[in-house]
Amino acid sequence: MAKTLRKRRQGKVNSRKIKEKVIQRKHTHLGAIRDKELRKRFDKTKTLRQNMQATDMKEMYKNVLPKKIPKKGAHPVKVNEDEAPIIKTLMKKHGDDYDKMFWDIKVNVMQWTKSEVMKKVKAFKGGKIRSMAAEIMSGHGMDLRKPIFGAAKDRNVFGH
Repeated sequence: MAKTLRKRRQGKVNSRKIKEKVIQRKHTHLGAIRDKELRKRFDKTKTLRQNMQATDMKEMYKNVLPKKIPKKGAHPVKVNEDEAPIIKTLMKKHGDDYDKMFWDIKVNVMQWTKSEVMKKVKAFKGGKIRSMAAEIMSGHGMDLRKPIFGAAKDRNVFGH
């Protein structure tokens, strides 16, 4: 089928260029490997997959890995000043029935799950209450004195 007269007059050239296939690099540059131990054992003549299959990670990091996996988490649950009255009300109303605490949407305004409620109540009973100043210092809390919206957000609080 021939070109129409209009297309011949316009004389537009097809602007789509055929992209050449990108050749995948088989070998990894040693500078790209950040880990010192892996860089020592890395063989330039092998591919990344071959190198990773040849290395024994357990033997390589035996000094770094812990001997025993810890049972407790690194960050224990703490209750802040905003959550304490909610937990106190939930405990007064439902006792130790965590399922009822979870379903009580009027008091449980944060909509904690059953397991979250259990952790918070356990922390509250254990006396792990955290002040708002400590929350802000740790970076987990929200400073309510600092405006979040509007032009006041952009204002320099320190006055310079």
